[in-house]
Amino acid sequence: MRILLVAENISLRMSGETLLPCCYFEQFVANGEDVYMLCHERVREDLRADLSPDEFDRVRFVTDSALQRLLFRIGRHLPYRVEDLIFNQLIQLVTQWRMRHIARAMVKALNIDVVFQPTPIAAKALSFMLGVGAPVVIGPMSGGMNLPPAFRQMDSAIVRAAIAASRWGSALLHRLFPGKLRATALVVANDQTREALPPGVRGKVFQLMESAVDLDRWQVRPPLVRPADAPVTFIFCARFVDWKGIGLLVRAFAPLARSGGAMLHLVGDGELLEEIKAQVRREELTQHITLHGRLGRDHYQALLRETDVYVTPSLRECGGMAMMEAMAVGLPVIGINWGGVAQYASADCALLVDPTSKEAVVRGLTSAMRRMVQSPLLRQSMGTAARRHLEQARHGWADKADDMLDILAEVAKKKRSPAPVAAPMEPSPAILPIPSIFLRAAN
Repeated sequence: MRILLVAENISLRMSGETLLPCCYFEQFVANGEDVYMLCHERVREDLRADLSPDEFDRVRFVTDSALQRLLFRIGRHLPYRVEDLIFNQLIQLVTQWRMRHIARAMVKALNIDVVFQPTPIAAKALSFMLGVGAPVVIGPMSGGMNLPPAFRQMDSAIVRAAIAASRWGSALLHRLFPGKLRATALVVANDQTREALPPGVRGKVFQLMESAVDLDRWQVRPPLVRPADAPVTFIFCARFVDWKGIGLLVRAFAPLARSGGAMLHLVGDGELLEEIKAQVRREELTQHITLHGRLGRDHYQALLRETDVYVTPSLRECGGMAMMEAMAVGLPVIGINWGGVAQYASADCALLVDPTSKEAVVRGLTSAMRRMVQSPLLRQSMGTAARRHLEQARHGWADKADDMLDILAEVAKKKRSPAPVAAPMEPSPAILPIPSIFLRAAN
């Protein structure tokens, strides 16, 4: 197949869903497919560093307009969720409109069989990939996720109003910009996401979980050899935002730190970074908690391989890529029995805490961490089970890509009979980018 993979951000060096299209590209190429990519200028240097020259030649870029730069400046002064739900979405709309024109040119010049848009993963996110001259597949999507009932008040009145307005207006916007409604196929992670799709979808809906892990890159570590009195180490890796539960984790860890025998690594940054630093100082935990900031993949992987337990107290997690990387290395998991963590882990490799209240979560996390500290055998058995679960549940990228290629092949049959193979496309002034000043990494 000749596949055009379209996503605003494609990078192994950023976070979250920016990894998804890059992993699909790698696996599709490994399977011998003829793949091209279209993405934003901000990831140009990341891709240049991570792809071979031949692969990099298959990438085209879109740049920002003055309108997008203005929206970005306005959004930075508003609450994160408002910025993310409204201003970031508006910026993405303009980007997709510009990408659509480039995609149409690429489909025509390269005789593309199918256009694949794996991100954004939100079920209600708009798509402009219609009328591009080839069948379009969007997904796997996830989302429609709310905070647990006991935590709904975490969002301010302004944020709740913005969420309600964005969901209410979604149906109208999809009528105005019907890329998702007219897509040949949509792929959803679960029934919850299927229900969150905009009304009026015409294409076939497939089901495939969106997160995966590269089981070759994230190898099982050898057994840790430490002195008997060495502390048990826990690790958290995510953005420092309230719904990731990092403040609750620090509270829950405090009793273990004061009784000795435990350390906690916090990896990441975000809007709560200074608040968490202050909390650690206030609780006198600086000798027991290390804040690493954002780490490169190699540094983070090395740290993960020297850690005992992965903790993910997220309260609104649709996926779970960071957790799955830890599981692939052979770490047991402590998490919240809600959303993606509960979906991607299993009882033999994870201790999950019911989110019935803040105090219940804190007590539950403390209890689960204490069990891990007290039982090396439990850590070992659950860590072994974690890797096994990923393999048996087909959560590796090789399996995920094979499943997606089956969907793309089915959809590509709807395309017209193949035309003679076109000559390689030469970049034209309409496609070649100019330097962009919109350099903020996607969250």
